[in-house]
Amino acid sequence: MSTHARSSAALILAASFLFASMAALIKTVAPDLGNPMVVFFRNAFGLLALLPWLGQLRHAGWRTSNLRLHLIRDGAGFSAMVCYFYAIPRLDLASAMLLNYSAPLFIPLIARVWLKEPIVPAVAAAILAGFIGLLMILKPSVALTVPALIGLLSGVLVAVAMVGIRRMAGVEPVFRTVLYFALFSTLASALALPWSWQTPARWHWLALIGIGTLAAGAQILITLAYHRAPAAQTGLYTYLAVLFGGLYGWVLWNDRPDRWSLLGMVIVVSAALWTSRIRRINAPPSQQPEPR
Repeated sequence: MSTHARSSAALILAASFLFASMAALIKTVAPDLGNPMVVFFRNAFGLLALLPWLGQLRHAGWRTSNLRLHLIRDGAGFSAMVCYFYAIPRLDLASAMLLNYSAPLFIPLIARVWLKEPIVPAVAAAILAGFIGLLMILKPSVALTVPALIGLLSGVLVAVAMVGIRRMAGVEPVFRTVLYFALFSTLASALALPWSWQTPARWHWLALIGIGTLAAGAQILITLAYHRAPAAQTGLYTYLAVLFGGLYGWVLWNDRPDRWSLLGMVIVVSAALWTSRIRRINAPPSQQPEPR
């Protein structure tokens, strides 16, 4: 592994730990405050973290000729976040995270419908294997629940957002795409506050600040990582977030997935990595990582 690849892997490892820590905080605070409050503050603090870089838009400008694509990408990304945050306190942490990280399995299908891209046999086989792994985790005949379906939907919506980012590649500057998503998500999540507001306790405020800070830090680290080495070389390290999430779940909530779920997780991760490697669908340095 080259020096750049090792550096990229270290950054993604750190980002994965931050994403898992964010999910653990969400699982802790969401039962008290509710999903709308957590989603809003995650986006609001994430937007604040971007303010120091607003000057980058002076060259590219605020206006865009691709507003429809931005709305599709932002709507899908925001909806994915809402579904993911809903699933986290209702499922064991590792399963909720893995369902969200299953997006690479759906990207070829969405790209086939939206961009008319063909699905080669090797990718089709990997997708089929990944779906088998998902069934092993979800156990449709035993424990298929609404939170599990919503968690899976978050992965589908992340895939839609990623295909939208791919569609805008080369025609939209990265920072405008990032900022539009932050603005859209903050405003959209604020709409529910009049009906869902609960005054946070002091420790709730600390947790909410932590969620936004961890999310912003993880996004920055993963973007820096993709600048140093192609995502295809370091994609495996992204899934360490699921491992970290499993450790949090085991230590804090005594979550212990059964052997079939563990085998399903291995299959899903392997299939997602194989699919990404074949198609090179991971975001290149000029694109932004998926929303979480």
